[in-house]
Amino acid sequence: MRTRRTLLRIGIARLIVAAGLALIAALFALTAWRIAEAQQPPAGAELEWVNQEDQDWIERKKHGQFRARPIFNRQLATLYYGLRDSDTGEWLTAMYRVSGGEKERDEGWEYEFDYPALDEHEALDPDKTYLIVILAAVPRQATPTTFYAVVPMHQPGGLLGSLLRALDPDGWAKAAARWVIEGVHGTLCGVLTELTGEEPDGCGEE
Repeated sequence: MRTRRTLLRIGIARLIVAAGLALIAALFALTAWRIAEAQQPPAGAELEWVNQEDQDWIERKKHGQFRARPIFNRQLATLYYGLRDSDTGEWLTAMYRVSGGEKERDEGWEYEFDYPALDEHEALDPDKTYLIVILAAVPRQATPTTFYAVVPMHQPGGLLGSLLRALDPDGWAKAAARWVIEGVHGTLCGVLTELTGEEPDGCGEE
């Protein structure tokens, strides 16, 4: 009787161990697959900001606001933007999601949005440049693509405005410097974590 009970217990223990090992193997395989999937973007997911170098993609208003019309080579699934101070790199806004406003153009998809669209937006100085940070992703893209551009100072329209822009190249160059090449941290990490479900490498670092 005792021998049968002992054998039964041993058999149950072996089944539990085997089931546990199978579960661990399945979890390991799933984790490895997710890592491999994240490292290999889907075919055709390359995203380009078509009119990033154009001077007319963003319209700066005399009271500091602006209207942006970036054009991407593909239709987006998500689009976020935020602003940083051009001198200190300080974040002036959170990352705001753009919803709607897209139009298909010959060169790609245009996304139009205004600043400020919300009351809590930081008031902008029309005589100051800013750095705009954009996160954009197409459907099935594992990690959004980050784009940087300068929000120019307000300039009068017409011929006078064109002359002033030509004579003041520092107005565009001022906001570049080290902030353009700085890694995405803080608020951007939060957005990436929300989109991917995992904290990107380096987000926990100072």
